[in-house]
Amino acid sequence: MEGEIHLKRRILFLLMLCLLAAMCGCRVPSAGESSSAAVTTEAPQPARTDTRLELDGTEAGTLYELSGVSYVQLQALCAVWPLTLSEEDGSLRVELEGTVLTLRDGFDEVQAADGGRISLPAAVRRCSDGWYLPADALERLWGRTLVGGGTELLYCLRVEEGPAIRWNGAEQGTALSCNGIPVLTAAQLADLSGCGVESGADPDGTPILTLRTPDRAVSFRPGGLRTAPGGIDAALPIPAWQAGESWYLPAAAAAEALGCTVTEADPQSLSVWQAEAGQPCWVCGRCLGPAQLFGDSACVELSALAEAVGGRLSSHGGVLTLRAMSHSLRLYPGEPRLEADGDARTLPTPILPHGDGWLVPLAPVAEALGLPEQADEAGTVYSRIRPCDTLLWLDGVQTPSYTLPEGGLYVRIADVLAALGGSLVPMENEASLLVWGKEIDLRGGAAECSAAGETVALSGPVLAAGTDWYAPAPELLPAIGLTELIDPELDQRYYTHIAKHDEIPTGYRVPILMYHAVSDSLWGIPELFVSPSMLEAQIQAMLAEGYTPISFEDLDHVDEIPKPVILTFDDGYDNNYTELFPLLQKYNVKATVFVIVEKIGKRYYLTEEQIKEMSASGLVSIQSHTMSHGDLDLMYESQLRYEHYDSMISLTRLTGRQPFVMCYPTGKNSAYSRYYTAEYYEYGLNMGGNCYVTGDAPYRIYRSYISRETSVEQFLQKLAS
Repeated sequence: MEGEIHLKRRILFLLMLCLLAAMCGCRVPSAGESSSAAVTTEAPQPARTDTRLELDGTEAGTLYELSGVSYVQLQALCAVWPLTLSEEDGSLRVELEGTVLTLRDGFDEVQAADGGRISLPAAVRRCSDGWYLPADALERLWGRTLVGGGTELLYCLRVEEGPAIRWNGAEQGTALSCNGIPVLTAAQLADLSGCGVESGADPDGTPILTLRTPDRAVSFRPGGLRTAPGGIDAALPIPAWQAGESWYLPAAAAAEALGCTVTEADPQSLSVWQAEAGQPCWVCGRCLGPAQLFGDSACVELSALAEAVGGRLSSHGGVLTLRAMSHSLRLYPGEPRLEADGDARTLPTPILPHGDGWLVPLAPVAEALGLPEQADEAGTVYSRIRPCDTLLWLDGVQTPSYTLPEGGLYVRIADVLAALGGSLVPMENEASLLVWGKEIDLRGGAAECSAAGETVALSGPVLAAGTDWYAPAPELLPAIGLTELIDPELDQRYYTHIAKHDEIPTGYRVPILMYHAVSDSLWGIPELFVSPSMLEAQIQAMLAEGYTPISFEDLDHVDEIPKPVILTFDDGYDNNYTELFPLLQKYNVKATVFVIVEKIGKRYYLTEEQIKEMSASGLVSIQSHTMSHGDLDLMYESQLRYEHYDSMISLTRLTGRQPFVMCYPTGKNSAYSRYYTAEYYEYGLNMGGNCYVTGDAPYRIYRSYISRETSVEQFLQKLAS
């Protein structure tokens, strides 16, 4: 009886509970449903916030908030997504991208078409103005990624497999695609670019990712801003975001912030070009600076290249045209191709943007212009300069010459230094040349140079090609202080250091002593011979008295020489080589030998090889004693030209140095003969007379005769008289 009463009470309690639930507008969960999932339908409606929602890159209204949970309104999503909504029996059927889901008001889970259930972080809400979903449901239901952009924006991103990555032309895996924009992780970007990755946080706790290269640092924050070099904030096409330990960055924007160039001509791949500084590039004598290396391809700025080759660059219809050196090139920005004189060619890299200009791969463009590549330790050299047949002599040293296709005679500066001494200090496109105390300032590509502060016009541009510098010989060498003699018969040019009589310091006393043969074996006129032992004693006495034996080449700096004296030896006897030359070498003193050209190689006279050796030593100055040793005062024009010019060119061909002193045979000359002497020579020497003083009549210079009978005491008296 008591059990029956207890059962009736329970039934009555349940009836009252159902009645109360009906009166309150609530429902009793059916079997199998969680009572905790049910909420009242009269719960407060989510309130609109100021935070906007960007859905797959499109504005999709604002977010709503209820009890600290962010909500999105489904009807607002329909403006962006192709959602199909159908409401039946208090539930909402949602279809998107082939997926069918059923939502129920007040429940924190969603039923899929296959019967499965997907939990939500908060309950679905059905309000008078539509249905509301927790914002996190966009991730759980449709695979989107949510990224917060601060308090003003929430990004809902569609992330899927993206394009292939090509880094400097090489395949490097694949990227993600976020709203159609390629995305790389920070780890991928660091591995490809070699940058460093640093993690940190703002003072307010906002995470910061910094990518660092040797010359820049780029910081990213979640929500779509990056801090570029210089602290400038710039908007990204999609936000950077952090998921666990990984950061995801818009690939093109991040690569460009690191200084890379991105091309997107192929939608199936993301092409990133990252430059490294290469060696300097020299084109047509001008330094274009370090090349930009993209893998193995060296690129230079197109406008600089055009200027170096003297070309004209134009643009029309998005196509660049370079006309230079009888060639016409059409280049296509962003594409790896050009047309050279109508022939299509494929480039190793596309033509890449660079500031306001374009970078082009140097090697194929130079080849298209007909410029050969040369190896150089200072960088890559493309030069049109080439050896030519004309032979140069630089103060007795044989030197090759060079030319350009359009002509000109060039000398390599390294050959100038090897022949004359001195130094070259290059500074990229400029160089300072110092020879014999004269400073020459050179500039690559310039048709002028500066010598001792004065501008010297050149017949062609200075060519700076790596470690090699070239300059027009006809202007550069005279600027150094050399005199040019052209030998058209042999196609040779001789550049000789000549102390010109009108440029030497005046008023300096220079005794000039006249000798002939040096030997103990006598023949001919004995008085013309001086014994080797006596000559050595005279040299010793002269040096002991402080005299400095010089040559005529030293007269241009005679003011710097203490007690100068010139030793001259007439006729060119072979004992000048066997007896005199060893004494000059022993005491390191200079002498001048006047050679009779027609006597060279004959008995008692110097051979060609002996003359060359003495001249090359720098101790013996070979000068002219005419061709035949005839009396100049009795000759007519043709004879005088023969004696003067032919002896000069013959000795020049032999020694590589132009003689500029004429010793009159037996001292005979006339005003008429001296006219021709002055045409070819700087000085003319007689036999006896007063001591020479610089500035005196240059073609009537007298000497003191030293005979076999002259003692050391008499020798010193002649020096002092």
